[in-house]
Amino acid sequence: MQNCQVCNEPLDPAGDSTATVHYECACCVCCLEPLGKEFYEVKGAFLCREDYFLLHGQRCAHGSCGEVIHGKVISGLGKTWHESHFTCASCGVQLATASFVARHSHAFCIACNTKMKSLAAKDSAKPECAKCNRPIQDPANEMTVFKNQTVHASHFDCFVCGCALDAKCKELDGRLVCPTHAESGGKGTCKKCAKTVRTERNMVALGGIYHLECFVCTKCETPFPTSSFWEIKGDPYCEVHYNQWMGSICGHCNDVSTGRVVTAMGRKWCEDHFFCHTCFGSLVNSKFISWDAKPVCKKCYDVLPRSVRQTVHRREEAEKKRMKAGI
Repeated sequence: MQNCQVCNEPLDPAGDSTATVHYECACCVCCLEPLGKEFYEVKGAFLCREDYFLLHGQRCAHGSCGEVIHGKVISGLGKTWHESHFTCASCGVQLATASFVARHSHAFCIACNTKMKSLAAKDSAKPECAKCNRPIQDPANEMTVFKNQTVHASHFDCFVCGCALDAKCKELDGRLVCPTHAESGGKGTCKKCAKTVRTERNMVALGGIYHLECFVCTKCETPFPTSSFWEIKGDPYCEVHYNQWMGSICGHCNDVSTGRVVTAMGRKWCEDHFFCHTCFGSLVNSKFISWDAKPVCKKCYDVLPRSVRQTVHRREEAEKKRMKAGI
């Protein structure tokens, strides 16, 4: 007599001769719930319907789905799909009961495939860009010939002035230039000194062209040590004078404010440099009074002569009235 695989008690000889467990002993190895009438056996282990499909069921290949497929399974493109998710990649019509064509790992209905073939035939008659390998849709306005190859002119800027190019651009000394600078033989006008710039030595930046020696900080006229520079109203500046112009110079050390920047008294301050100029205590997140254009803590301010405090108070009141009047 065969015993139950779960409780090891004898099985009912009058029952199902193929049974290996008591009905009441049968439970899912995953959720440990009773199997019920529908269950599956995988390598000697029993699984309920939900866990079987969760572990071994087919999943929908649709990008936003990926769920287990219960019910009808659609096979296509070497994958499985929910019936409602197997659709044309172009128009979205369902393809479960319709003919389709596979293109680039996607399914297309017959109508969309015909349209795509027609467009592809038109594109094949157009010149191809050697830079992006795509057809040039409007050769009359988009195409130029550069180094004996057809390209989209929009891939390039004028070597002299940096402007965007179109089909009217010209090749000059192995470089593309706009019609204006093609007529001038590749010469431009320096944005700083207004003298002629030749193609051999120039710098194109900020919507203009410069002699290399003219591309310097507008304030201190120092050349930029690296390729980095800062722009204010179309002119180049070094880091120090950019920050000075934009109000980022520390009111104590006169250097570029670093780390956490404190804004007070109409200036910027390094966090470590915003302190009382009498007792040198930090004023970050503390009350202070401006005295002689310097911050002073309330405690030090209170020990100043009364006449000084009255003068400071009058100045503060005058400043408030001026700001209120918008002067």
